[in-house]
Amino acid sequence: MPKVAAFMKAYPLTAKAAVHTPLVFRAGLASFEGLPWPSLEGIRDFSRFAGVGDGAMRTALSRARAEGSLLVEAGQGGESRYVLAPATLAMGNAMIHAEARQEGFLLAVFSFRQEENEGRAALRAVLKTFGFRKLAQNTYIHGRIATTALRAAIADLGLEEHFFLFTCPEIEDKDLIARILALFDIEGRRKELRDYLHRLKAFLPEGLPADEGARRLLYVGAVHFERIEASEPPFPARHLPPDYPLAEIASFYGRRIEAGGHALFDYYRKTNQ
Repeated sequence: MPKVAAFMKAYPLTAKAAVHTPLVFRAGLASFEGLPWPSLEGIRDFSRFAGVGDGAMRTALSRARAEGSLLVEAGQGGESRYVLAPATLAMGNAMIHAEARQEGFLLAVFSFRQEENEGRAALRAVLKTFGFRKLAQNTYIHGRIATTALRAAIADLGLEEHFFLFTCPEIEDKDLIARILALFDIEGRRKELRDYLHRLKAFLPEGLPADEGARRLLYVGAVHFERIEASEPPFPARHLPPDYPLAEIASFYGRRIEAGGHALFDYYRKTNQ
């Protein structure tokens, strides 16, 4: 299956992403009462498909528990069930659905004394995690994402007094917009998305066996979040090049999710009961 290997080689999942993927899928099915959170067996099945060995999977689970991105609860039979932490889910939701963002930008500004290197580094790491890009020495820029989870993360670090967040209305200066677009390398991003779409179509053809199709859709879900949703520069569509393939990617992926929805649900239920 050279096309499958090519996609997974081009877009490999880390062990952390592999163990979180079934949890993220379950979080999206919150309205299905009685559907269990993932078991170790379910996480292992998908992780193996993603090319992650059992040892690396267990290490990733332990680290995720230690950092608090997932929780462990007892299932009805006393088995361990892995639950996505609310803060992790909130952080993910803040970085997706770019089409629903308001016009304008967020400017994050921070101020530390010269010797406060640890706090400065921690705050920069949080901003990068939420998708901000460096605009100047102590200033980062993003689109109009929800900020509740961001503010909570900074508060947890005790860095609120060093942090300032400004909402900027839509910028009409075309030269300034061009400079910001260049900062986010929109032309390079356009080429990257075009290549991704070509590989995606080969990875998700029609007519796949049910479980194989479900595993591939889950894999693409993790890649899509990291490479498309969380990495997408925060610009209104009207500022993007006319042949920018983001909408085409969303349309194709959406059709595959709709067609494979039942297979995804059945695969999850079978591997996690």
